[in-house]
Amino acid sequence: MKNQNKDEINIYSNDFLKLMNSIHVRFLDVNSINYNELLRKSLEEIGEFFDLDRIYIYHFSKDPTFMKIECQWNKKFIKPKREIIEDEVVYAFPWLIRQIKSKDFIVLNNITEFPVDATFELEAFNMEGIKSSLILPLKDKNKLIGFIGFETLSESIIWQSEQIKVLNNISKFLEFIKARITKLKEYESLLNGQTILLDNAASQIWALSNVTSYATVNEAHAEFFGKKKSDLEYKDLYDIFDVNTANKLSENNWELFRNDEPAEKELKIKNWKGEDRLLQVKSKPIKDESGNIKYLVCTAQDITEQRIAEAELYKAKVEAESANIAKSQFLANMSHEIRTPMNGIFGFLELLESSNLSLEQKEFVREAKSASDILLNIINDILDFSKIEAKKLVLEKISFNLRTVIEDAVSLFVPKTLEKGIQLYTIIDPTIPDEVIGDPSRLKQILTNLLSNGVKFTDAGEIVIKVDYFEEENDIALLTFEVRDTGIGISGKDIQKLFKSFNQADASTTRKYGGTGLGLSICRELVNMMDGEITVDSVLDKGSTFRFCVRLKISKRASEHISIFEKVNDVNILIVDNDENSRKITSSYLKGTGLHIIEVDGAGEAISTIISNNDTKNKISIVIIECEIPGMNCYELARTLKNIPIAKHIKLILLMSRYKGDFKAAMEYGFSSYLTKPLKRDDLLDCIAVNLGLKKEDEEHFEDSNKNVVKNIYDLSEIRILLAEDNEVNRKIFISMLKSRGITCDVALDGKEALRKVSEEDYDIVFMDCQMPVMDGYEATAEIRRIEENRKHTKIVAVTANAMEGDSEKCIKSGMDNYITKPINFGIVFKMIEESIIDKKHNTIDYSRIIDNYINEFSRDTGLDIEDALEIFEDYIRCLPDLLNGINDAINTKDLKKLAKFAHELKGSSGTLRINSVHELAKMLDKKALEEKLDECNEIFGQIKDLFYKI
Repeated sequence: MKNQNKDEINIYSNDFLKLMNSIHVRFLDVNSINYNELLRKSLEEIGEFFDLDRIYIYHFSKDPTFMKIECQWNKKFIKPKREIIEDEVVYAFPWLIRQIKSKDFIVLNNITEFPVDATFELEAFNMEGIKSSLILPLKDKNKLIGFIGFETLSESIIWQSEQIKVLNNISKFLEFIKARITKLKEYESLLNGQTILLDNAASQIWALSNVTSYATVNEAHAEFFGKKKSDLEYKDLYDIFDVNTANKLSENNWELFRNDEPAEKELKIKNWKGEDRLLQVKSKPIKDESGNIKYLVCTAQDITEQRIAEAELYKAKVEAESANIAKSQFLANMSHEIRTPMNGIFGFLELLESSNLSLEQKEFVREAKSASDILLNIINDILDFSKIEAKKLVLEKISFNLRTVIEDAVSLFVPKTLEKGIQLYTIIDPTIPDEVIGDPSRLKQILTNLLSNGVKFTDAGEIVIKVDYFEEENDIALLTFEVRDTGIGISGKDIQKLFKSFNQADASTTRKYGGTGLGLSICRELVNMMDGEITVDSVLDKGSTFRFCVRLKISKRASEHISIFEKVNDVNILIVDNDENSRKITSSYLKGTGLHIIEVDGAGEAISTIISNNDTKNKISIVIIECEIPGMNCYELARTLKNIPIAKHIKLILLMSRYKGDFKAAMEYGFSSYLTKPLKRDDLLDCIAVNLGLKKEDEEHFEDSNKNVVKNIYDLSEIRILLAEDNEVNRKIFISMLKSRGITCDVALDGKEALRKVSEEDYDIVFMDCQMPVMDGYEATAEIRRIEENRKHTKIVAVTANAMEGDSEKCIKSGMDNYITKPINFGIVFKMIEESIIDKKHNTIDYSRIIDNYINEFSRDTGLDIEDALEIFEDYIRCLPDLLNGINDAINTKDLKKLAKFAHELKGSSGTLRINSVHELAKMLDKKALEEKLDECNEIFGQIKDLFYKI
């Protein structure tokens, strides 16, 4: 091989053809299993043919920074290239790798030919004893995948071009074989993976070549019929199954093929055990290039147990719904049955209390009312808890004044705290929103429950209500409430019981203090419904702190109420109160007003502060004095200040308990106003604004008005009331309560009688019981609304013992105007009556005013005497109601032609009588009716009514 002549090379070339043919033949049956063995034999044949010492093939790993010998051959007594086959670092030979990447071959006839920068390669060649080397790159689609090396160790050789060409052709063939084996391995891996997935899938999978023939199946499908895969693959259904099974399968297959698109259906078929099973079959057609179905691939899930479970679940659901309906009906009936007698108890106690009783009898009545209140609270707790359990409790979403709800809840407990000698403080963040959207009654319920517990379990010390506020995104107010008391506290082991139903911290607590143990459980549910949470910290014998937060939508932010003080400058207010907490609360309510606040804790300091600041910018304008300051009391301090010349001008405001103090006496000592505790911020700001002349004085500011009494400015005999009530006790109470206020009413014993009376008489307000014999209140109201048509609308108020979700909506839907529940709050009843009187007055034409305002001018312009003019005006007034009703009806029915007719008539008559204000508006109404501008017509008619009716 070293000294071959031309002839030898030609012979060598001919032998090469034999070598190539031998290698080609060897690899005809190559597969992933025999590939390495065939490759090793080929390398041996090549090495012997070219008289080489060893040959090796390197392939790069997935990580191209590593390589590994795939196959190697060496002569006997020659060491292999690598005795241990492992990953090697590619760039251990940087010069050689660069050459392989950039050249078609690398020839090294002698190690002395290494360049200077091939230091690592030279060292490796010396260590291995390599004399000469030929290295050829291996590629797959122009991507370098490795290299093949041919080496001599016994002697150096000079590589001839013909040799290089031959070996390069061999390497190209080996590249092709390697690429083929790589793809084959990938395909086998894919097939093996798919087989593993298919045969281990819980779902049945199969492919159909036509309606009655399988192509392939997975193990799950074969096992369903108690067969092997080989029993089904490439077989006809009628050769595998009994006729019934084959018919059912082929019928199913036919429908799937006919759909010619992905489909889903359910198939009921027997398995190998003869059991009826329900399969959910999904199919997808695999089409050829012509759009014809080549295979139909199907999957199936056995849903037999699922359907059984669904049927059981549906049955349970129906039973649960039936039970829930029964429970809801029971709750509704229970609510009605309990509230009806409670209405009687409360009503007769209230009537009895207003009669002439001895002191002892009044005490008995008071105790009976107290016991009734406790009973009603217990009933309400049980009903609320039942509503929560039945998922019937739904929160309202209305706009309400947040501060008012908080302060009203606190005010309920003032009498009890005064009786027990407990201090009650309310600290509200001055920046809280004025109005939020939510359920005010339920928020108040949470507060009153926590306050009730605080008052109940506290015998000395204080109860503090603190409200903080943080605004979250999208106008959501995060409100944090804290109710802290100095009561009996709760032990650590009992805290966990607190929010559980029918639980109190200690059984002895129930015996001593009473209660259902439902209050805190209800609070927790309500707080959760308001997107918040409730917690408690407590130490036994030290007190408890309940905290809860709720999220409510902001309706109106706080700022408007204090804007009135922007008009004043340098106003100094002195707060005289020996209670630091009370002082701080009063002071905090004035933040943001621009008013300057000075605090002192006694009368002496107050006098010295007023005198010392008289000639300074801190001169006092208003003094707020707590009524129970020690030493010199509030009255003595007021008298002293009024006797000091420089203090005479100062406005004095008395801060006193609602149940202590005498304001009439206080006025004699020089107080201009008073406020009751617990202090309400808006009352404080209004009071200061009045004293600074920034606001008109409220007539009711200095006197407590009885909310249950209709004001005497109205003639009560004018109101026409009908009571529809079948219960004799309830009728007696209602009639007696009205009678105590000088009001009478007609009575109907059922809905049918109420309908007849309303059709015969003109009532201003009807109090309609919802549950009555013959015809109930809902049906009676619907009938009244039907017969009214264009007649006067009669105000109907539902009176019912039902207090479940949807009851109020049911009343309104039937046509009722309002809704009150039993036990009846007669304060609400009298307020409704008062509103009806006001509405009646608003809708009564003041005929005398029309005559008085216009008759003289008409008489003067026309020359008619007053008596003749009066006759004409009376004719006008007689026709006026029908005329106005006609306009109103025409607007409501959108009859613009009729509207124009009535407007024209009103224009003519009012113009004739020189009633110019009405004439001008009627003229505009006539014009807009002809222009068919209904909205503008409605607005103009409103202005006309304002001229005729009392406001």
